[in-house]
Amino acid sequence: MKKSHFNHAANACLENGKRLLRDAEMLEYEEPPSTAYALVIIAEEELAKAFLLTLVHKNVIQWNDFILRAAHDHKCKQLLVMVMEFLNPSDDEFMARDRAWYSDRVDGSLPSLVADALYIFRHEKIGRWEFKNWFWEEPPVYESKAQKVANGFIDKRKQDQLYIGIGKDGAIVPRVLVTNAQFKEEMDRASRLSAVVKEMLEEECSERFDYKLVFDAFEALFKSINSDMEKTP
Repeated sequence: MKKSHFNHAANACLENGKRLLRDAEMLEYEEPPSTAYALVIIAEEELAKAFLLTLVHKNVIQWNDFILRAAHDHKCKQLLVMVMEFLNPSDDEFMARDRAWYSDRVDGSLPSLVADALYIFRHEKIGRWEFKNWFWEEPPVYESKAQKVANGFIDKRKQDQLYIGIGKDGAIVPRVLVTNAQFKEEMDRASRLSAVVKEMLEEECSERFDYKLVFDAFEALFKSINSDMEKTP
């Protein structure tokens, strides 16, 4: 399997994500900007797919059927968005991290939100695809925002912008439409995610401390799968 395939695919996903964002910008003056917002979320998922493919290209994780399935899974990609945002946060988020993370962190640790998004991605998603009948003796309590994403909060909001929901009784299910402020916030997030993928593909992040933390976390979490792949003839 050629590693160049993953580089090519990651670049294609990056360009497609940017195209979707351009399409969203053309619809931003709709009131409410529902379709534009949904396109931004889809673009973020495409950028998360590019991120995942780049991790494979950089030999941080190994390609396998579970990673392929994750690349097709909306919730998996939305969890990865939370990890990517750690690598390129907004100014407000960066200042909050300065106060909350650097003040009490243990060396080599990620903020709880990012760590839990990764743990859910690895154990609750991919882990349950690997071993369908396993269970926790003591179920972990994950950070609430990461758990909401895993439970489908972002996906439900995206669907609400596009579809009319119908309940069991045939009546319309109430939906929550986004505001212009929410659309603009999401556009800013997507732009920062695009920059993360671009930096990774252009090898501009290899010396950065935050990228090293994330790469090390992926390597540790996927060590067992990576080892199995290396043994496969």
